[in-house]
Amino acid sequence: IAISDPTQLIANGVATILNSEKAVGQIADLAQKEEVVRIVVGMPYSADGGKGKKAMEVDEFIALLKTVTPTEIDTWDESYSSVQAHAAFVQIGMKKKKRQQKYRVDEMAARLMLQEYLDNKKQK
Repeated sequence: IAISDPTQLIANGVATILNSEKAVGQIADLAQKEEVVRIVVGMPYSADGGKGKKAMEVDEFIALLKTVTPTEIDTWDESYSSVQAHAAFVQIGMKKKKRQQKYRVDEMAARLMLQEYLDNKKQK
């Protein structure tokens, strides 16, 4: 999970929430606690830009999330976000053992994805 600063300029990784039955409630609670104005969910588009099985699961997740939070929900292409996270870890010199920890990769991928989303919104 990543959250932007109040100016919506900088994304910060804040937590990792496991994909479980509790995830929807945990995200809704975090959104309320942090006074989030928009939730951005990563959409795993296929290489041709279409929606495969994973993307359909994300659509179902978003539908559930909409039942527990009034917060606006948007999607953003998360393609290659894990690859970008690994590259960022290599660039900062993180040891291989640490950069292979899934929670670290997931948090960095979320931060990078949100930053890309914020940067794109800034340009419009």
